[in-house]
Amino acid sequence: MTTSGARGTTTYLALLAAASSASVVLAALIWGLPERLGAVVPLLIISFAARATPTLPVRHVSIQLHSVVLLASVQLVGPVGAVLVHAASSAWMYRRNLNLLLFNVSWPVLGVFVGSGLATTVLPETLSSGSSPGEIALGAALLALGVGLTNLLSLAGILRITEGTPVSTIISGLSPQIAPAYLGYGVTAYLLVLLWDPVGLGWFAVVLLLPTFLLAQWGLLQYTREHQLYETMLQGLVEALDIRAPGARADAELCARVATAVAEELSLSYSEVEAVRSSGALHDIGLLSLDRARLLEEQVAARDLDTLVRHPDVAAEMLHGVRPLRSAVPAVLAHHELWDGGGYPYGRSGGDIPLEARIVTVADTWVSLVQPHVGDALSTAEALRRCAEKSGRSLDPYCVEALTTIAERHPSVLQPTREGGSRPAPVDDDELHLITRSWSVVEQADPEMTRWVAASARKRR
Repeated sequence: MTTSGARGTTTYLALLAAASSASVVLAALIWGLPERLGAVVPLLIISFAARATPTLPVRHVSIQLHSVVLLASVQLVGPVGAVLVHAASSAWMYRRNLNLLLFNVSWPVLGVFVGSGLATTVLPETLSSGSSPGEIALGAALLALGVGLTNLLSLAGILRITEGTPVSTIISGLSPQIAPAYLGYGVTAYLLVLLWDPVGLGWFAVVLLLPTFLLAQWGLLQYTREHQLYETMLQGLVEALDIRAPGARADAELCARVATAVAEELSLSYSEVEAVRSSGALHDIGLLSLDRARLLEEQVAARDLDTLVRHPDVAAEMLHGVRPLRSAVPAVLAHHELWDGGGYPYGRSGGDIPLEARIVTVADTWVSLVQPHVGDALSTAEALRRCAEKSGRSLDPYCVEALTTIAERHPSVLQPTREGGSRPAPVDDDELHLITRSWSVVEQADPEMTRWVAASARKRR
């Protein structure tokens, strides 16, 4: 993270903590202090127990059963009592990391205040566990809505600062994960409150609901495992290429990072950004079809041309058979197409090239400039100048403009993940059908090499 990003994070967390502190004072003035102190202790025990269960991380969201206890506590011991239950267990869990402590204590406190305000505005009785089942259900729904929205907006703010992701992209991306999670939290919290007070079971309600907790945990775990399987497959393919062509993993990581940033700058949807991220990491796995000895050669010979032209098709065929990675196929297939039609494998141009592919092409070009396998790496300023020169001919102008914006706002995103190559440029030798520039097979991201390969392959037909 850059110095400005660190300062921004510190300021954001300080403001979030100040807002949550103010909300506690306002909550005490509006709803008063908790009167049922006897219920606070068992809720604290349950909250600590819920914190002790494994969290289920999916990208930027962690699914936690502690959230059920938080929502139920508002109706059982009031907003201030719920804040005390939450703050105690959260402070213990995040005691070793100040930033995590501030963030994960502050936003739920704000969420309780927002949700309680919604419930009170709609129907004041919804915050009382002594109300009718219908009123309790309405209160649980409004509380889940308020806390869920606060969670979403708080995450959007911190990710905008730390990663430069547009807020609209974050919201569209995280909403499908947060919405069903809070729907489940709200339903389970409603059952807990209903059994605790109206039915009169007290803390024993937790024992009866334990199977429901475990079932919910199991269901969420299956979803998490599916996501983790997707990440494992993606990394496995990249690792396989890196074994055959050392440095490919670092290239894939940087390409995926830059491509994702460009996609977010262009305000693509969450699913489109995910497809771009996968494409950036996997676009070159078709090179696995090339003999390892050829991957390590310092220059590309004519006998490599057919394989180079076909490697996008090979990669697309590999990915098409893997359902979680299928969304990457269009961009992987077209990532060597150039804006003016001078690329391969099909010579598509302009808007006929999928936007995701145009983004990956720009990111791949960036990688070839700042962490080449042959020769010296370029500075950020020089690499941007080179990309600008290729804009409108080889590269999509809008994608290059987005890249320039990222360099201005979040330069750390564009930093190389390894040092550039140290091999000198080879001697030209046209008689052996070698490229008369300093290119190797793994350097084929350069748009000018793409143009040469496409033209040479057409001549051979």
